[in-house]
Amino acid sequence: MVLGSRFGRRLLLLFIGSALVPTLLVAVLSFQSVRGQLATQSEDRLHATANSIQRVVYDRLEAIDADLRRSGPRLLQCLVVPANLDCADEVAYPFLAAALFDPVSGNLRPLVGDLAATTATVPFPEIEAGHSVVVTDLVGGTPRLILLHHLATAEGPGPILIGQLDPEYLWAAADGDVLPESVLFVWVDPIAGVLAGKGEPPQFGANVAEQMRSSASGGLEWSNGRESFLGAYRSFPASRRIGLPAWRVVASEANSLVLAPMADFTRLFPLLLLLGVMTVAGLAMSQIRRSLVPLMVLQRGTRRVSAEDFDTPVDVTSGDEFEELATSFNAMAAQLGRQFRLVTTAAAIDRAVLSSVDRATIVETALKRLPELAPCEAVGIALLAGTDGEAAGLGWWANGAGHVEPAGQPVTFTPADLSALRARDEQRAYRPDRAVPKFVGDIIRGGSGTIHVIPLRFGSILFGALAVRFGSASDSAGLTQIVRLADHVAVALSNARMVERVRFLASFDELTGLPNRMLYKERLTQALYRAARSRRHVAVCFLDLDHFSSINDTLGHDLGDQLIRDVAARLSVCCRETDTITRLIGDCGQPEVSRLGGDEFTVVLPDLTDAQDADRVARRILDCFGEPFKLGTNEVYVSTSIGIAVYPEDGHTIEDLVKNADVAMYHAKENGRNTCRLYSPTMNSEAMGRMRLDQQLRRAVDAGQFAMVYQPIVNTRTGTVVGAEALVRWNHPERGLLSPGEFISLTEESGLIVRLGEWILRTVCAQGKVWADQGLGPLRLAVNLSGRQLQRPDIVDVIRDILAETKLPPETLVLELTESVLMQPDSPVAASIQALAKLGVQFAIDDFGTGYSSLSYLKHFPVDTLKIDRSFIKDVLTDPDDAAITGAVIALGKALGIAVVAEGVETEEQATYLAECGCQLIQGYFVGQPMPPEEFGAFFPVLGSRLRAGMPVEVAG
Repeated sequence: MVLGSRFGRRLLLLFIGSALVPTLLVAVLSFQSVRGQLATQSEDRLHATANSIQRVVYDRLEAIDADLRRSGPRLLQCLVVPANLDCADEVAYPFLAAALFDPVSGNLRPLVGDLAATTATVPFPEIEAGHSVVVTDLVGGTPRLILLHHLATAEGPGPILIGQLDPEYLWAAADGDVLPESVLFVWVDPIAGVLAGKGEPPQFGANVAEQMRSSASGGLEWSNGRESFLGAYRSFPASRRIGLPAWRVVASEANSLVLAPMADFTRLFPLLLLLGVMTVAGLAMSQIRRSLVPLMVLQRGTRRVSAEDFDTPVDVTSGDEFEELATSFNAMAAQLGRQFRLVTTAAAIDRAVLSSVDRATIVETALKRLPELAPCEAVGIALLAGTDGEAAGLGWWANGAGHVEPAGQPVTFTPADLSALRARDEQRAYRPDRAVPKFVGDIIRGGSGTIHVIPLRFGSILFGALAVRFGSASDSAGLTQIVRLADHVAVALSNARMVERVRFLASFDELTGLPNRMLYKERLTQALYRAARSRRHVAVCFLDLDHFSSINDTLGHDLGDQLIRDVAARLSVCCRETDTITRLIGDCGQPEVSRLGGDEFTVVLPDLTDAQDADRVARRILDCFGEPFKLGTNEVYVSTSIGIAVYPEDGHTIEDLVKNADVAMYHAKENGRNTCRLYSPTMNSEAMGRMRLDQQLRRAVDAGQFAMVYQPIVNTRTGTVVGAEALVRWNHPERGLLSPGEFISLTEESGLIVRLGEWILRTVCAQGKVWADQGLGPLRLAVNLSGRQLQRPDIVDVIRDILAETKLPPETLVLELTESVLMQPDSPVAASIQALAKLGVQFAIDDFGTGYSSLSYLKHFPVDTLKIDRSFIKDVLTDPDDAAITGAVIALGKALGIAVVAEGVETEEQATYLAECGCQLIQGYFVGQPMPPEEFGAFFPVLGSRLRAGMPVEVAG
């Protein structure tokens, strides 16, 4: 177990190292200390031995010298006795060989042994008579100790005794004073080697020899290659009677002998060290095992926790801190397990909730899984019917087992409930003894536990509330998770709402809720597919509101959007199954109303058995627009133009049917609007002609192909011409002179009316100045001004500049406006009209009585003239209604002090009737046709005389 664990091995090595390192360190230090002490003791002993030997040897030499001095006379006699006389007894031991040498005669008398062969090698230093000198020489490479004693005579110096000393004699006295293992010898410098000694003499190195030369005594260390030695040396003291060479007595011992007392320690120490290490290892392993067991148990516990096993506890009964740690670990694992289960459950609920895009699915998933977060008796969710703060709502509830069912009765939110839910940040608890909100009581049945209400709110949008009822005590951790889940439910509801919104916008129009272009095409495709199989017809009705731009221009875009919604609602009502329109087409498919954009609508009539039914249905749709629309404080009448294309006669594809229905719709507009037209193949050529005309019209503005004509306005009482209406004509290079009805609508649609209108104003004002200069009188020149021109922010500056440029008096310029332009007294257009009135410009309302029939603008705007539309004048003599309307307008003008001009007067009877009714100003073919400016100036006097004679005027051209 210990060796199988990295921690155990590391701890074991730490224990062993902690025991081994100090032990080895102490052992090494102790060994070095004992070794040093033994070496010191040995060196001291060797010094003493060397000193003792030196004294003994020196004493021997002095004894020999003394003996020679005593036997000197007898030795002298040996020189004079016969050669065969034995004088050996006179030479005392320890001479191995001895002889007398006469320096005068050079004779050598042997005494003991034979020195003759080597006498020549003996050095003879100067020796004082009666003194001795010890010298050395080499014979055959072997050193010899030679004692030279100069015998003294009465007459003076005598012969010299030469004797070879026996080394054993010198050492004999010292044998008992030294250790048997010691090596004793005498080193002599002159011959650089060992002269005599005991044991095998060493071979000194140069450094040892130099050391002995330089000092008289000291210690030595050397090695002979096999072992090392420790030694001490001493020199001989100087003596007057005996001359000695530079001898050194050396005593030495092998280091093995010096350290012999440590041999047992050296042998036993590794065993003791091993025993100590094993003991430490055993104790360490025991203690490590005691510690590792709970650690390994805890380790396995942590692995189980990491593997999401929180229920298996760790079992440690060591009775120490490890047991306390295991207890804490088990508590922590239990808490982590609970938290993990909560988080896992919450994550699963989040995935299920957030992955849903259906409100009912989101609620059901949350209610089923929510009891897993915290044990509860019941839980419920109440949702608002919408996000606009409606009090009505929907509710679901679930018991603690997760069984979900709808609330037993309708859920309602009081204003106080809504205010509290919007204001509260997280949740609020209601005790059983307190009244709970009514919507909570509707979704949580029975029970007496505490109820917690959490608002379902995302951003500023409130979706409803989540309520949970606990039993005896609330679970704070579970409640926290429930609050978090409520936030996620709110996010999911927001996502569902957004997805529903995206899906809705992908197929339906945002403003009206009708199918948009994409869904319209899908359903039309299905209708065509069914019609192809059943051999029936499909009609596409393309609707476009008449003069819708004037609604936006005058009433604003907000009311324009309101009108679009009202039209969509009216069309939807018309196309229900119980409506007359649906009954007209029998049991066929239901009409499908769609909005393509702007003011364009379509009605698809599927499964028609007779293509002519489409025309009857379209006319019924036109009837739906007979009632006015209420826009703010205004009631407006809106008409529509309808183009119809029928499958398969007018096309087999969606594109062909829509294009042909659009072409038919434009023909309906060209034919007076508020009507319907069935498509015919000739319409395409007319549409192409209209497109070509639009392109030519754009070039005509730059090419100057436009001209002005003037239709006179006369006073019925005086018969004089008091003014003229300026009308534009297009001098088309191919088609000749074109009236405004053929191109003016194109200029408004394309925006060219702004440039063309400015040219017309400048031309008319310049012509009025010319006529004034010609003395034709102050004529009031009327010019039609479109709503788009008045919308220009610089229209006042433009007209002011034109008047200044042409020098025309402002009061002679009359701007004719339609009633639709005057419907908003607070609009920028109204401000421009007021500013122009301050310049002196006159205003007239054209086609009065055919527009919105609101008279309030007569009070708010500076209107100077009312022009009765020609549709009322045409039958004024035969139609009582037209006569009544005409008389009413004339009377209104008189009452308000506003001039009234009757347009379209073509007969004398009409002129006479209008004059009798009090209409002072008339305009029409009876007065004169529109004519170029030069003809108008030439016939001006003729016009006046003929009118005064009551004769109609004929104008050529």
